[in-house]
Amino acid sequence: MKTMIKTAGILGVAAAAAMTFGSIAEAASIKGNNITMRIGSGHPPFITYVKAASKSFVPAVKKRVAAETKYKIDFKEHYAGTVVGVFDTLEGVQDGRLDIGAFCVCFDDDKAMAMNLTYYVPFHEPNAIKNQKIFYALVKKHPSLQQDYSKRYKQTLIGIAGFNNYGILSSFDWKKFEDLKGRKILAAGPNLPWVVGGGIPVRMTIPKAAQQMQTGVGEAVILFPDTDFKLKLHEAIKGGYYTVTDFGAVVQINLNMNNKTRKKLPPEVLKIIDEEGIKYGLTGAAWSQKDHQWGLDQLAKAGTKVRNITPAAKKAWAEKLASW
Repeated sequence: MKTMIKTAGILGVAAAAAMTFGSIAEAASIKGNNITMRIGSGHPPFITYVKAASKSFVPAVKKRVAAETKYKIDFKEHYAGTVVGVFDTLEGVQDGRLDIGAFCVCFDDDKAMAMNLTYYVPFHEPNAIKNQKIFYALVKKHPSLQQDYSKRYKQTLIGIAGFNNYGILSSFDWKKFEDLKGRKILAAGPNLPWVVGGGIPVRMTIPKAAQQMQTGVGEAVILFPDTDFKLKLHEAIKGGYYTVTDFGAVVQINLNMNNKTRKKLPPEVLKIIDEEGIKYGLTGAAWSQKDHQWGLDQLAKAGTKVRNITPAAKKAWAEKLASW
């Protein structure tokens, strides 16, 4: 009964929030020289790309708009699922609940399949800074990769960032791909095929990962060391093992802006937002890269056994994915 009441309460709050924001789903407001915009993400502020939006992008835009234009801009910040979840940030920007949304395209592998490109090249560049520059240049050279945002979803890509090098946190010891046989492996979505033929792929989201590990829904998770530590996933499995597999620093974070909002803003303000969107990608990548070693160090201090996959095991795993 308590569970039912709690669930009903959560659903009630969510419904109320949806109704509230649904009724005001319109572009940024401008009153005189004062501009108010909404920015958000389904993930909490301690996740690196969200932190980069809140602690770098937002203050930089506010400072430059005040210094370089006659306007002042204020951001209403909505993170951790307060307005959008990890699976509907794209839709939240589309319908105007947010003017700007930061999200992982891994949860939109249908609507943003092309922007999931680096998921389809496992064991690629492990450095987040290098890979962000590579993928950003690729999108600039081939804009068709992100054309659906404007053509179908009423928004524009203004920033590209990413997490860092994917690895595996597991409750069990393993050395090679075959050791994962029959084990339940959590992953975001487009990276689930990385374990097909070995482990049992199970889709997960960051907010539910700890519960999934605690209850045995997952016995391992393909994730980043810093995120594993921040979410206390190592505690859910009483330490466990973290293996640096070098799946690569997938570039999967997009910062998107509602097109109606873009049309409404003064050109000089929009120019600043676009410029800071590009910088957001660089900042996010730099912070993510730094967090990788930090995460490994923190896990090790907490008692997790941290090690690297052997070159031979990595090569053998990559060869098993050759046809995919």
